Amino acid sequence: MNNEIEDVREDEVTEEERITGGVGNVTAQTLSIRMGGAGDVKAESVDITQGTARNVEATNVTLRQAGAQSVVAENLVIRQGGALRAQADHMEISQGGVAFAQTQATNLNASRVGVALSGGDVTMDQAAARVVLARGDVTMDQSGAVALAARSVKAKNCGTLLLLAGQVEGEVNAAFGPREAAVFGAVAGTVAGLVFLLGRLVRPRR
Repeated sequence: MNNEIEDVREDEVTEEERITGGVGNVTAQTLSIRMGGAGDVKAESVDITQGTARNVEATNVTLRQAGAQSVVAENLVIRQGGALRAQADHMEISQGGVAFAQTQATNLNASRVGVALSGGDVTMDQAAARVVLARGDVTMDQSGAVALAARSVKAKNCGTLLLLAGQVEGEVNAAFGPREAAVFGAVAGTVAGLVFLLGRLVRPRR
């Protein structure tokens, strides 16, 4: 990459742009970062491999062995990477992690999430989470969560400390019974409602 691109602090691009090394803030149609870093990124499509970015806002985002402080996207794919905060319509993580995620649909494979708020379904395969709150269904296989609330849960060889679900199918080891789960559910429902409302109010507009 030439020095003119690498040294800019604010770069605006209309077509596809590939970056190796570090840059500041970038606006592009399609952006690819390899073994480099960027500040705030806005684009239709962002692909980061072995790199980092501060804030990413795009329609489609892919992080491969890469990380970002925050991501706002329609479709987010993370492979052996992570983000502190992610907001997406659909999120898929494989061998990665996110501290706080707000999505419509989530698929976790051998990954970890701190808090996952989903307006739809959540699938967990050999995954772990501290808190999972889903308006849809949760499907778990060899996975665990400290607290789990969903419309229904289908699980195989899974465990949770607190569980609230309208229907449970399969093998779920819950430490607390229905009464304790109901108390947790009332609190979790209130918290989830406030978080979703807050997320709608503060969500950046593109």
